[in-house]
Amino acid sequence: FENYLAYLSRHPGEQRLLGLQMTRRVRFRVVDDAGRPVNDARIVVRSQQWPQAAAEGRTHADGRWDLFPGVVAPGLRGHARVTVQAGQHIVRQTVVLPDQGQGQEQLIRLPRTAARLPQALDLAFLIDVTGSMGDELRYVNNEIVDIVRRIRQAVPQTHVRLGATFYRDRQDTDPLRLLPFTDNPHGFARAMSQVDAGGGGDYPEDMNAGLEAAMTRLAWRRGNVARVLVLIADAPPQRYPTQYAYHQAMRDAAARGIRVLPVAASGANRTVEYLFRALGALTSTPYVYLTDDSGIGNHHMEADTDRISVEMFSDLMTRKLISDLQGLGMHEPSHSEQGVVMLGYVR
Repeated sequence: FENYLAYLSRHPGEQRLLGLQMTRRVRFRVVDDAGRPVNDARIVVRSQQWPQAAAEGRTHADGRWDLFPGVVAPGLRGHARVTVQAGQHIVRQTVVLPDQGQGQEQLIRLPRTAARLPQALDLAFLIDVTGSMGDELRYVNNEIVDIVRRIRQAVPQTHVRLGATFYRDRQDTDPLRLLPFTDNPHGFARAMSQVDAGGGGDYPEDMNAGLEAAMTRLAWRRGNVARVLVLIADAPPQRYPTQYAYHQAMRDAAARGIRVLPVAASGANRTVEYLFRALGALTSTPYVYLTDDSGIGNHHMEADTDRISVEMFSDLMTRKLISDLQGLGMHEPSHSEQGVVMLGYVR
C-alpha cells in the first residue's frame, strides 16, 4: 500500500480529473473459529458521529474486504461501528478510521461459523469493442474455453458461469450488448465470436454505460460465490452527464463482493492507468496491462512503477481465479514467473 500511496502522490492531476480519493484504507479480514476465511460476509461500517456516513462491503473468498472511505463514503472517519454478518451470525465492534494512509487491520472472528470455500464462480467480461480493440477481443474469445477447462481441472466441482458486456460510444451502432451468464463455455465463445470491434473515432468511450450494465443488468449470483469482472479497455470513460458512473460502480462492487480485474490495452494513457489501478485496489486485484512484447495492438504505455511481473494473460487470469477459489485471494506472487511474455501487471 505504501508503494500505491507513492504512485498516487505522483499523479495529483489524474486524482482531480477523476475525483477518486484513494489515500485512506482499512483492511478487514473475517474468519471462523478455526481461522479459515469467510467468503461473502456482509460488513457495514457506520460513523458514530454522523450515522448517515456509512459504507457496505462483502468479503471475498480470502475473507478480506478493503474499505476505501474516500470512495465509498467520503464522510466516514474517526470512530465507527462495524457490523459483520454471515448467515445468522453477527459480530459488532468499534474501529477507528484513519484521516490519512492505512488504518489498523481488523481481524474479526465469527463464532459458531464453519467457513466453506466457494464452489461457484461468476466470471464476466466488460470489453471496449471500438475499432482499436479487435486484437484483444479475438484473444479473449480464443482463450476462454481453455481457461474454464483449467479452472475446473484445478478446482473440481466448481460451477463456472460466463457473461459479458460489450460497449462502444453513444453515437456508435450497437453501443451496448450483453451476453447473459451461462455455464456453457463453448456456447459463450460462439456468441462472443459474433461480436466485432468497430466504431469509436475519438479517444474516450462510454465505459460508464458498460459498467452500469455489467453491474445492474447481469444476474450475478448471491451467497458463497466468487464474483469477478474482467474490464478490458484502452480509453477512459466519456464525461457524459449520467446518474451512474465509475464512482457508483466502485461502490456497487464493494457492496456486492465483485472483484474488478482491470486490463489496460494498447493506447491506454495515465488517466486509464489511474482509474484502473483504483478499481483494482478497491477490490484487491492487480493492475494488468498489455506489453509491447505481446504483438497485440499498437504501442503500450509502461506502468508508473518499478514492481512488474510479466506473463501470458491466459496463465495470469487462470492462476488468479484458481487462487481466489482456493481462498488465497488475488494477491501478487513473490517472484516473476517464467513463460511467454503477453501481459505485464503491477505488483
